[in-house]
Amino acid sequence: MKRRTFLKVLGSAGALSLTGLSIGCDKKTAVVEEETPVPESFPDAKEFGGKKPEAVIDLATGEVKVEPTVLMRNSACLGCYSSCGNRVKIDKGTGQILRVYGNPYNPNNAEPHLSMKDPLTAGYLAFSTYKNNGNLHRGTLCARGNATLESHYDPMRITVPLKRTDKRGQGKWKPVSWQELIDETVEGGNLFSDIGEDYVVDGFRKVRDNQTLIDPERPDLGTVSNQLVMNGGRGDGRG
Repeated sequence: MKRRTFLKVLGSAGALSLTGLSIGCDKKTAVVEEETPVPESFPDAKEFGGKKPEAVIDLATGEVKVEPTVLMRNSACLGCYSSCGNRVKIDKGTGQILRVYGNPYNPNNAEPHLSMKDPLTAGYLAFSTYKNNGNLHRGTLCARGNATLESHYDPMRITVPLKRTDKRGQGKWKPVSWQELIDETVEGGNLFSDIGEDYVVDGFRKVRDNQTLIDPERPDLGTVSNQLVMNGGRGDGRG
C-alpha cells in the first residue's frame, strides 16, 4: 500500500469513528419505550441491598437530621501509605462497617477541605447539594481506599498471631495467643521442638546485648545487638 493510500484509509477510519458517536441519536431512528407506570408505593430499600442514609439534609435551610442507627467516624485510610483520610459509616446496632468515603476534613481527600474547627454537621453537608457543598467539599477516596472495606472483612485476613507447624515453605500454621507470641519472641528457646526441629532460637532479651562486641578484633562492627535486622512488609502505625 502506498503512503498516500494509507493516509486516505486512515482519514476515512477516523471520520467513521467520529460520526459513529451520533448513531442511534437521530430522532427518526430513535426507539421510544412505552411509558412505565409509576407504582403507588415503593418497597423498603433494604430488601434490595439499599442502606439508610447517614443523614437527611433540608436543602432549603441546611438542617441536618442524623440517622440514629448510623454512626459516622472520620479516620485515616490504610489502603496505602499516602495517609489520606476516610469517613466510615457504621451500623450502631451491629458494629458492622457499611461503607467507606473520603474525609472532607483531610486535604488529601477534598480541596478545599473543611477546617478542623468546622462542626461535624459540616461533614454531612459536604456530601449534600445544599449551597453546592457537594461540589465544593465532597471528600473522595480512590478505588484502593474503597476496597479497604473488603479487606476488613476478607475471610483470609490474619487477625491473630500464627506459628509455623511444619517445615519452612509448607504454609502450615496454627494460631497462638498474643501472650505466647510475646513470651517466645522475648525469651526465645527451643520453639519448634514439637515439629522435630531441635535448635534454640535466641530471644530479643538475649539479642539486645549492648555490651558484648560482635568481634573484639573489629570494634567498628559494634555490639551484638547490631546483628538484629528488622525487616517488615509494612507498618500501619500512625504514632
